[in-house]
Amino acid sequence: MKIISPVDNAAEAPALINAGANELYGGYVPPLWQQRFGLLASVNQRTFAGAQIDSYADLCQVVASCRALGADFALTLNAPFYTDEQLPLLLDYVAEAVAAGVGSIILADLGLLRRLKKQFPTLLYHASTLAHLGNSAALRFYQGHGIGRAILPRHLTLAEMQQLRQAVPDLPCDAFLLVGKCPNTEGLCSFHHSSSDKIWPCEIPYQIEPQSPPASAGLHEIMAQQARWSQTDRRHGCGLCAIPFLLKAGFDGLKLVGRGAPTRRKLANISLTAEFLRLAAENHDFEGYRQAAIASHQRIFGVSCTENVCYYPELFP
Repeated sequence: MKIISPVDNAAEAPALINAGANELYGGYVPPLWQQRFGLLASVNQRTFAGAQIDSYADLCQVVASCRALGADFALTLNAPFYTDEQLPLLLDYVAEAVAAGVGSIILADLGLLRRLKKQFPTLLYHASTLAHLGNSAALRFYQGHGIGRAILPRHLTLAEMQQLRQAVPDLPCDAFLLVGKCPNTEGLCSFHHSSSDKIWPCEIPYQIEPQSPPASAGLHEIMAQQARWSQTDRRHGCGLCAIPFLLKAGFDGLKLVGRGAPTRRKLANISLTAEFLRLAAENHDFEGYRQAAIASHQRIFGVSCTENVCYYPELFP
């Protein structure tokens, strides 16, 4: 199973690969796009400079490092949709990326996929979590339009993800792991991550009251869940406990979250993932494995694991 890590600059790429990453992914915002649309309408769902590869020259260097060290690289182009005005810039952008040696694109916009597949038929196209492919028909539909790989949305349960792998076994799929847990259904979320201090809207405490009391049990649970999230650090997201199940289900990659995170955090995530991949392959005592994962979460993040930050909360003890 591949370990897939974010990369934000050329200098960190060799270190990430040498630490155990089999594939890197990241984004680059071209100057013309910044001039016309700015980072708030980013080409790749990241609105701050620290989560961007600095320049086209740096992108070329990242790709060269991947080739030299036997790793893959995927370019993020994963906004949920783009306007007609933006499409010509995107086609030029991808042409430049292909010239740099990029062979994979992560995207969500079906219209963009159809345009790119026609113009760049040899690229490998990954369906982003923003494509919101939550059932087998959606996976097959995107596959029919050129997707060769998919990252399943992080709101799905482990059982649902396993069912999708069984239903569409010929489409390689990746699963999320470590940091950046999201409480929302990403493909339907309209929150904008633009705060300079990186406090996201889902972490803000809201006062929620039913419009027509009494509230239903379901609404009470939603209100309680939102209150819990305002006290949660989503950067403590985990999911290590699920690795044995993901291996058994035939997932192809573990996609680590963290574009914009410090290099030391990315390196720690890669090392931790590699360690637990080995443990999962060697250890058939799941309870012992889970206890080791919980202890590692405490050691790495300095806090106890909670249901909120667990990527697969059905495994939470």
